[in-house]
Order: sequence, then structure tokens, then C-alpha cells
Amino acid sequence: MLQDLKYAFRTLIKNPGFTAVAVITLGLGIGANTAIFSLINALILRPPVHVRQPEHLIAVYTSDFSGPPFGTSSYADFVDFKAQASDVIADASAQTARLMSLSTGSENTRAFGQIVTGNYFQMLGTTPVLGRGFVPDEDVTPGAKAVVVISHDLWQRAYAGDPGVIGRTLRLNGTTFSIVGVAPAGFSGLLRGVATEVWVPIRMNREVGGSSETFTNRGDRGWFITARLVPGATPAMARSRFAVIARQLHEAYPESWTDMNDNGRIITTVPESETRLLPQLRTPALAGMGLLMAVVGLVLLICCANVANLLLARASARHREIAIRVALGASRGRLLRQLLTESALLAGAGAALGMLIATWTTDLAMAFKPPVPVTILIDLSPDIRVLTFVVFIAVVTGVVFGLIPAMRASRPDLIPALKAEPAKAGLAGRRFGLRNVLVVTQVTVSFVLLIVAGLFLRSLRNATTMDTGFNSDNLALATSDLSLLSYTEARGRAFYSSLEERVRSLPGVRSTSLARSVPLGLSYDRRGIQIPGRERKPGEDMEFGWNAVGPDYFPMMQIPIARGRSFNKQDRPGTSAVAIVNETFANHFWPGANALGKTFSNGEVTMEIVGVARDSKYGSLSEENRAYFYVPYEQQYDPGMTLHVRTTSEPARLLGSIRREAGLLDSALPVQITTMNDHMAVSLLPQRVGATLLGVFGLLGLGLAAVGLYGVMAYAVSRRTREIGIRMALGANAIDVRRMVVRQGMLLAATGIGIGLALSLAVTRLTTGFLYGISASDPITYAGIGALLAMVAFVASYIPARRATRVDPIAALRYE
Repeated sequence: MLQDLKYAFRTLIKNPGFTAVAVITLGLGIGANTAIFSLINALILRPPVHVRQPEHLIAVYTSDFSGPPFGTSSYADFVDFKAQASDVIADASAQTARLMSLSTGSENTRAFGQIVTGNYFQMLGTTPVLGRGFVPDEDVTPGAKAVVVISHDLWQRAYAGDPGVIGRTLRLNGTTFSIVGVAPAGFSGLLRGVATEVWVPIRMNREVGGSSETFTNRGDRGWFITARLVPGATPAMARSRFAVIARQLHEAYPESWTDMNDNGRIITTVPESETRLLPQLRTPALAGMGLLMAVVGLVLLICCANVANLLLARASARHREIAIRVALGASRGRLLRQLLTESALLAGAGAALGMLIATWTTDLAMAFKPPVPVTILIDLSPDIRVLTFVVFIAVVTGVVFGLIPAMRASRPDLIPALKAEPAKAGLAGRRFGLRNVLVVTQVTVSFVLLIVAGLFLRSLRNATTMDTGFNSDNLALATSDLSLLSYTEARGRAFYSSLEERVRSLPGVRSTSLARSVPLGLSYDRRGIQIPGRERKPGEDMEFGWNAVGPDYFPMMQIPIARGRSFNKQDRPGTSAVAIVNETFANHFWPGANALGKTFSNGEVTMEIVGVARDSKYGSLSEENRAYFYVPYEQQYDPGMTLHVRTTSEPARLLGSIRREAGLLDSALPVQITTMNDHMAVSLLPQRVGATLLGVFGLLGLGLAAVGLYGVMAYAVSRRTREIGIRMALGANAIDVRRMVVRQGMLLAATGIGIGLALSLAVTRLTTGFLYGISASDPITYAGIGALLAMVAFVASYIPARRATRVDPIAALRYE
């Protein structure tokens, strides 16, 4: 084996062109697979860092009122869970996430934090690198212990890694907290993909923007629960125990534990390994990742076919060497071992290059900052799973591209080879059967890749040009939450009034309006309603999306009012409560009737409908028309608002001015400034990333297929020099020779396109759920990709064909 390795290494070094092309081709294929696997490993396979025995952890969910099983729980329920399930769980903690105002003295910003029970760090088995976690007495009296554990990144960024940071203070939502610990590097609890900056004990919940009733109100749901199983307990045992607890709680608290279908809520327990993505997102996420792995697998298949063709061509050039080895007594097994050793060396070098390419790719991906108000934290560094994957894929790749050429090469035509006669070659028939099959395979796979990429790109284009029901152009957004700094309602109203007045006076501002929420964002607010004289039907969901908006909201957003009127400045506190509903809302409750003048209640106040607005998109671009209603901001104050600013030109130019005006009113208030188009880009981020990756991989597959076709045609022409010379000597002109070569190349391409068309029609049915406004069998995409591939195949065939016409007949006849 050592002798084989030495000889293979010398052989590859003496053929640098062949070696470089083969290694780069394999590196691209293995690198693409490794990059996607690294993403899957980071999101799904890698256990949480600095957590002891995560396989013994489970997540506990309570079903929502509307039915979905993976809902959050109330704190009162958490206390009951912990007490009643002590036979299967050793400990449990509750936590929730929240954006907070953070001031360290050196920076004022929004920070993503978690509010946790006092046993949080102990239950996870996490030891801070400095200081400590929380202690029991910090989990008893509300508002009594203002302590905080900060992240390793915040410690480095704001305190320069000062080991004396313990005991120093920072301000969260205007309240001073004392730092008692620094979390380990990379630790974000059990949250995946989001960097947590601070951890606050649960009894300080009100001081960081939570409700003071959260500890007693069973309807105040919003806590994620994690439990550690007792030694010997299994997830199945936990499921059985919590099923009993759910029935007991439904009997004890029927009002809080009955869903919209009049059934008791259920408790679902899930192992930690299945919660690394939110359970409700796990299935579509796995489907998307499976699609990406299939795509990069096809790219690797094209790479293997390319290298196999290179090895077949090289085996033809080495036929005399191999024949001499056979004549001297080498067995076929010995030859196979030598040739597969060369393939293994190529695969190993390709794997090393692939790791490097994957590292570059993941570094580039981490440099991308999506427009979200939190820091993205995804550890894409290679670990034992990634290295094992690379070794496995290198071995499989080496066998796939090396075995068939090695088997062909190890059976030489002995007598002609020893006489130094050239190996037979041609453009048609059995002489090039295997190479033709490999080229057809490449074209077929490339066609499928390009079809999938084309469908996703056209789908993304449809999504970005879809009618949302409002005008997103020339629109800036300034979001703030005054509850972070404990503003009173009177002070908050004054702040927003002054901010809107200041911004409206800026040059380039056309109009402004306040709104509680922004459409097509990360959150979608719902509120239950009642219609006077109408009983809720069994199973009917009476929670609908809503927004609190200013009087100029509808003309500023350019949402037409179909009937009635918009809000005005007379819709103020102390006047009759009013609302505007969308057309779907009106048609759902009063089909064929006029909704104007009708009333409904949100549980606190009864509102009269004064207008019916056109339908818009609220939660996502793919949603069907849904019922929605608006209330005047003046009548239902909220401390968290977004100032919408319609500009006369590019809104990005005014973002700095808007931030400056907000800072002049309150320099300690964090304000998130962006444009509406950037805000909407968040909702399209998965589709945009998918379309980009598929487009890159599709073009990579197209390039590799073109190189493979060119290589086969060029090699065939070089092996037929004498034949072409004879044809030209007998009267064939340059056009005849070019036509002959191009015809064979286009025949291979047409065969691959035909097979790829049939495969694509079957495969793309799996992508239907990812597409916007386009069929999986869209004829324009299929025709365009077919024409593109045919054009590339023509160019790849024409270049060798043109070279064939330059053959000197006399030199060709003297050849050999």
C-alpha cells in the first residue's frame, strides 16, 4: 500500500493539469455539501454548549386556545407542573425572551434578554466563567433582587473583558442591576440562532417590562418550560405523567384549561434534541434543508461524473503502461488497487479543498447580517460530526468516480497496446458509451438543478412584486418601546406627539403616522372579540389580527377605504370608541349587509365600525385574506409604537435625521430605524436565502456540465485526428466537420435535457409548498432553462469542432 501511495503521488504530480482540474472539481462538490451539512449540524445536530447532559432535558408545552400543541405556559401552571411531576422530573425552570433597553455607560442599545427562574443555571448545569448564577433568595420577592448575569460577548464588548466586572452595574429598562456573573462564551441557553445578552431573575419581571400579574394569572401565558428527567425516567414516562396532570388541571381550572373546541388543553413533552428548532417550524425547516442537501448532492454527482470522465480519458492514454503491467504478471486486483489509490488521493485532496471552501462559505454567511433587532448566533465551526461527514463523503466520492474507470482500465486490449497502437476512440457507438452516459447524466442533473433554481427565483420575484395592499416604497420606520424606560401614559403620549411633529417638519418628509405594529414583520398581534347577539360556534376562532394606528395611517400607507371613513383627530379619549375593519372581516360577520354602524367588543370596550378598508397582507405574503381590524391609537394607547414616515425620495437618506430627532427627545431610549423594504425583507429571508443558494448551485452544476461536455468532445476530437484528416483529404469541408462534431455533442445534450425534463416534472412537485404565485410545472421556466442549457451545450461542442477543422490533412495522415 505504501508503494501504491508513493507511485500514485508521483503520477499525479507529473500530471499537474489533470490533477488540478480533478481536485478543484471535487473540492467544489465536497465544499458545497460540507457547507450545507455544517448549517444543518449547527441548527439541529449540535447539542447546546455548556449544558450538562442535554439528552436528559425535555421541553414542556401547553396547547394554545386555538388548538396547536406547542404553546407556552403560565407561571402558575409551571408551579403545578414542577410539584405534581416530581416523580419523573428532578428539576424544572421557566424562561421567556424579551427585548430590553440596555445602558452600560458606554452604550445605549436594545438588548435581547431572558427572564428566568432562579434555578435556571443550576438546572442546565452551566457554570459562569466569572461570578455566579442566581441563588434561591433572588427568586422569592418581586422587585427585591436587581441582579443580572451578562453574556460573554457583552462582557468583552462593553467591559473589555475586565475581570473586575462583578459588582458593577448596568441599567435595564431604566432600572439599575448589579452584575453577579458572566456566562461562558457562546452560551445562549437552549435558544438556537439568537444571542442572549442578559439573564434576569423572574421576580424582576415587572422591572423589565413584564406584567405584575404574571405569577397569579393562569391566562398570562408566555413562559417556556424546560425540565430535567430524574435518573431512570424516560420521555415516554414524562408524557404519561403530564397527560394525567393536564386532565387534573382541566378539572380544577376549566376556564383557563379549555380550548376553542371545548376540549381540555393538552401538555406535550419533547426531548431537547427535537426543540433546537421551534417544534412548529421543525417540519418545514427539515423539508427545506432536505431540499438543499439533495441539491448539493446532485452537484457532487456532476462533479463525480466529470472526474470519472477525466479518469477514463487518462486511462486511454495509459493503456500501454497498464498492458505492460499485465504482461509482467500484475493481477487485475493489483491494478484495481493501484488505480483506486490514485482516486483516493484525488478524493482526499478534494476533501481538504472542500473543507477550505466550506470554511470560506460559512465565514461569508456569518458576515451577512439580516435586518432583525437581535444578534444572530449560529456556530458553523467544524466539529467531529462535520469531520466525519467529510471523511465519509470523500470515501464515497472516491469509490463513485474511481471504480468504473479503474475496472475499465484494468482490462486492456493487450496485443494492440503492447504494439503501441492507440486506444480506439470515436464520437458514437459503443466506443464512447460510458463517457456518453456520464455526460448525459451531468446534463440531466444540471437541468433538474436549474429548473428548481429557476422556479425559486421566479417565485421570489413574484413575492417581491406581489400586491400587499399598501405602498412600501419611500417609507421609513422608527420603532421604540417606552415601557423599556417606564414612561407613564401621559408622558408617552407627549413623547410620540413631539416625535411625530419633529419628524414631519424634516425636509423630504411627505407624511407620518404612528402604528402599534408593522405589517409583514416577525410578530402578528391577535385579540379576541365578541359580536353582540352572536354566539361563538363550536371550534370557531374569535381571535383576529389588529392594530392601533394614528389618524393619518390609511392615506399615508395608501390603503383605500372602501366604505365609510378613516380615523380623524376627533377619535380621541373620552369619545365614542370606533374601529375600522377590513373587507374580509365585514364579509365574514355581515355577508351581503353593510358593516358600517355595527359594533363588536374586544372584552374591554365596545366599538362602532366607521369604515371598511381594503384587504392587505398582515402576517406573511403567502397568507390567504384574513379578518383584521384597526382602532385609533389615541383611544387605545400603547407604549410600543412605530412611526411610519412617507418620504419624497429614498428613505434611507433620512434615517440619520429621524434617529437624531428621537435622540434629542430622550438619548437613553433605544430606537430601531429602518426602511419598510428592509423590514419586509425579513419575511422573505428564507425564500431569498433558498433562491440564492439554489441559483448558485444550479449555475455551478451548469458550469460543471459544460466543462464535462467540452472535455469529452475535445478528447474525442484529439483521438480522431487521423480520421478527420482522411475525411478532409477525401473532400470534407470545414462546415461538414464542425457539423459532425457539434451534432454529436447536441445529441448528448438533447438526451440529457429530455431525461431531465421528465425527472424535473416529478421532483418539482415536492417544492410546491415553497413557491409563490407560480406552478411547479411553469412552462416559461422549463422552456428558458432548456434553451439556456442547449446554448451552453452548443458552445461547449462548437469550440472542439472548430479546432477539428484546423487539422492539416497531410500531418494527420502521417500521424501514427
